[in-house]
Amino acid sequence: MIRDRSLLIKGLIFLLAVFILNIPFPNSAPLINSVFSFLGLPIYGNEETMTGFYYANNAWAIILLISLFLLYKSLNRHRLKLTILAAFIVTSGPGCMIELMQKTVLSGIYAVSYDVENSNCTFLTNKRETILTGNCKLSFENNRSKPVTFEVAIDKRAFFEDEQPFYK
Repeated sequence: MIRDRSLLIKGLIFLLAVFILNIPFPNSAPLINSVFSFLGLPIYGNEETMTGFYYANNAWAIILLISLFLLYKSLNRHRLKLTILAAFIVTSGPGCMIELMQKTVLSGIYAVSYDVENSNCTFLTNKRETILTGNCKLSFENNRSKPVTFEVAIDKRAFFEDEQPFYK
């Protein structure tokens, strides 16, 4: 079943790296974004507006393709089935794993998940457009039996250096 053992080991190591880099924890962004920030590499083509070429995701996809290629080349039988299964596990597994961990192992703030679909914010400006007021309804779910206390704060950073801050 195994054609080349060294290629299989290399492919599995790359698959493990891709799996870890795709973990969306502690927030909804994958871990590869934190790795890129730690290394001082840009995540997006335009960091100020968070748009453009998504370098972090493209690096992740390249590593995934390399690992799937190595896995495919290392096997004799069922190579296509196992390669497709590995791709499915690596892409969907981290999110399911975090959800399962929040419901079983993690405690405190790490057991709380943010429900994006049931949350919304509305903003209004006055007639002169000098004052912005906002109202946000945020939905969180505590996945554990013990109560959790936490605080939500608005980030004071402005995305554009030449504009006024969001609030004072």
